[in-house]
Amino acid sequence: MIAYLAATAMLNPADTWKQRGLEVIEQIRREYYLPDSKLYCDSIDAAGKKSGPAFNWGVGVMLSALNAAAKLDAKYKPWLREYADAGRVYWNGKGPVPGYDVLPGPKSVDRYYDDNAWMVLALVETYEILQDKKYLDWAEQSLNFVLSGWDDKLGGGIYWREKEKTSKNACSNAPSAAACMAVAKYRRGYELIAFAEKMMSWTQKNLQDPADRLIWDNVNMSGKVDRTKWTYNTGLYIRSWAMLSQNIGIDQLDLDDVFKSSVAHWFDKKSGAAKDGGRFAHLWFEGLAEAQSKDRDARKEMRKALEYVYANVRNSQGRYANGWNAPIKPSETKFELIDQASVARAYLFFALQQSGR
Repeated sequence: MIAYLAATAMLNPADTWKQRGLEVIEQIRREYYLPDSKLYCDSIDAAGKKSGPAFNWGVGVMLSALNAAAKLDAKYKPWLREYADAGRVYWNGKGPVPGYDVLPGPKSVDRYYDDNAWMVLALVETYEILQDKKYLDWAEQSLNFVLSGWDDKLGGGIYWREKEKTSKNACSNAPSAAACMAVAKYRRGYELIAFAEKMMSWTQKNLQDPADRLIWDNVNMSGKVDRTKWTYNTGLYIRSWAMLSQNIGIDQLDLDDVFKSSVAHWFDKKSGAAKDGGRFAHLWFEGLAEAQSKDRDARKEMRKALEYVYANVRNSQGRYANGWNAPIKPSETKFELIDQASVARAYLFFALQQSGR
């Protein structure tokens, strides 16, 4: 422990998190890479045996992790391009509107609106790094699928899953608003900003707890609300309203309250841990970062939470569990790509924040 502290003390904060994040990226490449398809497997067991390719949610997170790696070190740009291109095998061109499927084809159609919103956000970032227009084209195509999930039932909102339109979820509305804003920087600006505002107003009206201002999970088609609260739903709510405020000057009066309430609700005061799974919490961190100001600053708490992850949530082989608020169990036998990629993205995103990028 003393040797570790001495070694890390020689690095500035940004370099520490960069090093940790790139270590995870390298380990993912060693353990999860499928060379024949140039994809990554969904999980490995304790012995390192690989499953089939990752579900599309994991693809979006892995692509975002490679984006962050490539921003910090150009060495990873070929890995980023390779995976963005290989991931096109998930594209399902069947109507009524094409979109990314949950798994590579050929197979029956099973597309999720939230999966596609994550792909939009990742692909726009890929475009910004590699400056290849096709990634922006793919992002816009995926966004078209996302927006096709909107209808006027329940007063609006985007469904969660195309083939089972049984609920409208926070995870398919707030991220879709952020996706609109990402594409709007380059195309269809006014149209997409207006759609983002409409989605966020619907989310606020239908899925915000009036007591603590945090975001509930979903409302089903009979109007019953699932009041479960996940970090990423509130994180994307914060992120999207902050983006709208920056672009069109919306005075989002409750943003301070939501920001502070989420910090109080999900950071453990004793351990410093973030009280959620990493696949959710890393997106909450990005929402907090988007809304940083002189009155809103959670960087100290975020750093403590990531230190907890590094010290407690990985095993001796460097593999991470999902939960970010409890030590990894010695009996853990399944290690999912999405959990490794979430950690990599969080470390590298924090490195970018620390370096002012």
